[in-house]
Amino acid sequence: MPERSKEITLAGYVASDLLALSYVTLTELNWNPRYATDSSIVAYTRRSWNKYDDQVTVKAVDGLLVVSSKMIHDEIADLMGRNKKNIGRFLSVFETIRTKASEAVISEWKEKIVLLKEETIKTAEQEIKEAQEIDKVMNFSKSNLYVTYGIMAINIVVFVLMVTGGVSFITPTGIDIIRWGANFSPLTLSGDWWRLITCFFVHIGIIHLVLNMYALYMAGVYLEPLLGKTRYIVAYVCTGVLASLASLWWHKDPVPSAGASGAIFGLYGVFLAFLTTKFLPRQIRKGLLQSIGVFVVYNLIYGMKSGIDNAAHIGGLISGLVIGYLYYMTIKADNAEKKKIPLAAAIIVLTFGAAYFYAHNNIAAPGARDKVKGEIDFFGYKDADRFNEKYNRIIEMQDKAMVPLKNESLPDDQLADQLTSISLPEWEKADQAVKELMIYDVSETAKRKAAIMQQYITLRKEEIRLRLKWITEKDENVIGEINELNAKISKLVDELDRL
Repeated sequence: MPERSKEITLAGYVASDLLALSYVTLTELNWNPRYATDSSIVAYTRRSWNKYDDQVTVKAVDGLLVVSSKMIHDEIADLMGRNKKNIGRFLSVFETIRTKASEAVISEWKEKIVLLKEETIKTAEQEIKEAQEIDKVMNFSKSNLYVTYGIMAINIVVFVLMVTGGVSFITPTGIDIIRWGANFSPLTLSGDWWRLITCFFVHIGIIHLVLNMYALYMAGVYLEPLLGKTRYIVAYVCTGVLASLASLWWHKDPVPSAGASGAIFGLYGVFLAFLTTKFLPRQIRKGLLQSIGVFVVYNLIYGMKSGIDNAAHIGGLISGLVIGYLYYMTIKADNAEKKKIPLAAAIIVLTFGAAYFYAHNNIAAPGARDKVKGEIDFFGYKDADRFNEKYNRIIEMQDKAMVPLKNESLPDDQLADQLTSISLPEWEKADQAVKELMIYDVSETAKRKAAIMQQYITLRKEEIRLRLKWITEKDENVIGEINELNAKISKLVDELDRL
């Protein structure tokens, strides 16, 4: 946090006199002197609606005064120069008071510092007592964050494996995350039940991962010591699974869902449940309730944006609240340890029972799984995206080439001109493009698709030749050849549609 200090040499002044002068300077500035020792005073500047308070510390030894100003609210930089201004204001008022102060007045101010020292001792004793009360409930001194670090490590390792396997570092595709275990109803509801769990270890780019891991850490700092490792793991996994179910239930049109945010919202739901009881000490409850409440509300509102699975967030949050209240009722009991395992087991059974019931009663439509598997296979090759892009360009060439044939009002001479100047060149370009498709590293299905497309283009070029012949010769036999050709074309189109 940004901090600035300045030393002032004041020959002839003893430390106690300098502290007395500093004390009255702080009160003149309407800053709040809160702590005092034999050689220092700590005060806080006034806080307003648009500015946090800063910490000002004055240290004195005989003949020397050190004034420090520090920003204490996680500021990264002192862009407005507040620390420099605080020191400047202090020294200006200090100099005015120093020139006017008498020995009698200084003695009076020293007595006030003595009272502040006594208050400091009482405050320190109270803070120690409160810290002991907090630690008794939160178990900070007796616990570690091994489970939180372990979950974070699994997420990071999975992401590294994804990237080294060819998945984009910034923007993975839907097929990418489905291949790595995303929750996707055509697969999840047709046998891949494990996707209800794997989906919250798969992330959609580095930013998604970093934000989720930060939120997980902030929840884990409090919850892992509070709940203990067994309850903590059960809460994370079960709220994650229930968040996945909520996503499946909400999205009637299948969308791939991935990320730890559903389980993380579950942890925040557990925390909110405890914060709305009197289990935690009052001195930390209000601040945490406010900060976590703001975090949850902000993220739910932000989650209304397209592309964010808010259903999973809400499902995780609600299930976390329920689990949190169940935990609270057992943790506060005298035999909490005896009840821990049975309750955790009951939550696991109910969670996976709900998952089985939903999956059993919402089986994916026939053929949906095979279609998705086919797409995964198609996009699992190095040149799949290039193939798809070029294939779509071939379709655009086809659409241009077919325009003259769709205009039945064209006279023969204009039709012949457009078949020669528009249709035939487009089919020639398509023919060249499809030859490039044949050498790409793609699936067997894609190769089959390219081969059929090549046959299709060859027949279309032959169709142009026959139609030009009909316009020139008006030979009835040509009509028969065109009809036979169109029958072959229709079969190829049907086969392409099936692929």
